[in-house]
Amino acid sequence: MLGMTPVVYFLIDGRLHVELDRQLRIDWSLIEAHLELDPAGRVLWNKSSPATLSSPGYAETWFEVWSGSELLLSHFPTVDQPIRPLRSPKGETLAVYSVETSLGTPLRTLERIAHIGGRKVTLRVLRDESGLHRTLREILIGLALGIPFTAVLAAFGGYLMAGRMLSPVSVMVKHARDITLDSLDQRLPNPNPNDELGQLAAVFNETLQRLEQSFELLKRFTADASHELRTPLTALRTVGEVALREEADADSLRETIGSILEEAQHLGDLIDSLLLLARVESGRFPFHIESVRLDEIAAEACERLGLLAMEKGQEIVIVPNYQAVVSIDRKLTQQAVTNILDNAIRHSQPGAKILVRSFRTEVASGIEISDNGPGIALEYARQVFERFFRIDRARSRTDGGTGLGLAIAKLFIEQQGGTIRLESLPGQGCTFGVSFRTSKITSPA
Repeated sequence: MLGMTPVVYFLIDGRLHVELDRQLRIDWSLIEAHLELDPAGRVLWNKSSPATLSSPGYAETWFEVWSGSELLLSHFPTVDQPIRPLRSPKGETLAVYSVETSLGTPLRTLERIAHIGGRKVTLRVLRDESGLHRTLREILIGLALGIPFTAVLAAFGGYLMAGRMLSPVSVMVKHARDITLDSLDQRLPNPNPNDELGQLAAVFNETLQRLEQSFELLKRFTADASHELRTPLTALRTVGEVALREEADADSLRETIGSILEEAQHLGDLIDSLLLLARVESGRFPFHIESVRLDEIAAEACERLGLLAMEKGQEIVIVPNYQAVVSIDRKLTQQAVTNILDNAIRHSQPGAKILVRSFRTEVASGIEISDNGPGIALEYARQVFERFFRIDRARSRTDGGTGLGLAIAKLFIEQQGGTIRLESLPGQGCTFGVSFRTSKITSPA
């Protein structure tokens, strides 16, 4: 506000002077038309003119007629010390400036060369600037008095407006302080989602929602991991205590030791899987990207699990596509495909047929593993990729799995920019698909 005061003052000053100069131009034209040259060479008011020096429009105008810059030919009204020009006009140049009389009266002056009766003279017209100066002083006083009042009013209005605008922030701060680990389901109030504070509250609420989901997953993962780790440890302790209490022969002891080793192997596999998940998620796992044929990945997975399928009387059918070549980490992709195939074998009926097919399209290449098992209901389609999730909790360990196979497969594929999908209907089997985008595809060798 204070910085705009000089600008406002000079704008008003300029506008008033422009209007005064316009009046001076009109005065100059009118006076030039009413002047004449007498036989003695003097410049006089034209006696035949209907207007006189006292007529309306002329009485407020002063004028002087000069020959060059030294000889005063005529002037009105008569003053003791006429105003001398500050500069000598050149040619037809129009000069406009402000001067003062010997008595201190401010005058606005316009001078220009005029031709009167064939004589070249300098005609100067003048108007009193006292009224203009008075108006400017009043404006300046008004601005000087108005600035403090305006500043106080603006400060008070700004305080009220800021308090009103920031009141939602205070409410948000109060609610945010009340949110703890035990109350992550609470959300910040958001009366107006369209303004900046509303958008901030919406983003904060979304963050709280993700945080709540993360904590829920963490709690569930901790509970499931504790259960999975406690089960083999309890089995180890139980088998050992029974073996100590009972007198057993060598065959019984051998069977007991075998059970202990089996539980220890399961416990070791579970710990290895958890450590592998942690390393990959932390970004510290080294990726070795190379050009890999997906039909070779599929064949290696089938070879690894062929004995398990044979024990259940199942048949694995491989449909290769030699054009399916991608740039990926061979070890991680091999582990992911093996986990998916292991899941298909364990959950398919004895004598079932499992199809392993590699494919290539214009946009992607990948591997599909299809079985004719019991299938998965739609509500479980996404949950099967969660850690330790089992549709049938009663079968948690009868199949020998850790509950991490599909979760590891999903993580390994997505860490390489690929996607994993599930297509299934209850009673019609499942199809797991692993694919990589075009940017990951390379031309076959």
